Amino acid sequence: MFNNKYIIKFEAGLLEQVYKVSEMDVSGDEEVLGMMTDAFYAKVIQRFKDMAEDFGKLIEEY
Repeated sequence: MFNNKYIIKFEAGLLEQVYKVSEMDVSGDEEVLGMMTDAFYAKVIQRFKDMAEDFGKLIEEY
């Protein structure tokens, strides 16, 4: 926990996603871990794919 927030960070190559959960919104570490479902991970992976595609297009434009 940092600054009264749980920091959830995912990295893939040069990309990263960071989620912050206020300690006021959860009852503790176990609840934060319980939020990490297969459905959530699938969305994280899809978001990385979308980010990589968008960033790749941006690089190609320059």
